[in-house]
Amino acid sequence: MTCYYQGCTSKGTTKEHIPPKAFFPEGERDQLLTVRSCPHHNNAKSNDDLYVLAHICMNASPSNRAREVWEAKVVPQLSFNGDKFREMLAAGAKPNSDGVKYPVNKRRFDDFFTALSCGLIYKSQKSPLPTSYRIGHIYHAFTSDADPAVQLLEAAIGAFYSGPPIDSFDFGKPNLQNERIYTAEIFGHAGFGGHITIAHCFFGTFKVTSMLSKF
Repeated sequence: MTCYYQGCTSKGTTKEHIPPKAFFPEGERDQLLTVRSCPHHNNAKSNDDLYVLAHICMNASPSNRAREVWEAKVVPQLSFNGDKFREMLAAGAKPNSDGVKYPVNKRRFDDFFTALSCGLIYKSQKSPLPTSYRIGHIYHAFTSDADPAVQLLEAAIGAFYSGPPIDSFDFGKPNLQNERIYTAEIFGHAGFGGHITIAHCFFGTFKVTSMLSKF
């Protein structure tokens, strides 16, 4: 069995959790989904998992279980290795009318959500995403310096994919099992017949739309 990651032909000799174990409290890991992964793609984004989780919790708290997961998973790591993680999160932070604005490393988010999207596709179709697809992500919770027309378009995309897909556009179910922490709906024609869209939602409020465009 090959690795879940798009374009990887290595054998899947390990298991990758989707979403990562760091997102779930102790005692709930039996609800995690796994896909077969090569060692490289199992470990490549491990340093991004906690970084992405911290920013999601900061943007989602106190909704649902975000504060609980922050306290259990992120806080113990803030002082690790001489406060390095705390300093990294706080670097470049600026006060604004809502509190504090923290800069986000988009590359790390993109790497994380590309891997997560590949995992969801593999789980729902039992095969990896073909290399004919390009992957991009929209982060609806983050402020942007983009043109207002682009921001309006991104908001419209988020609204359009806010509910479950109709039967003719239901790509498949990954069977996620902990909806208070993470949900995902996959829109597209099963069998990779066209473009695919994944609507991610963490803690009921932090939304990301992954656009998988077929070329």
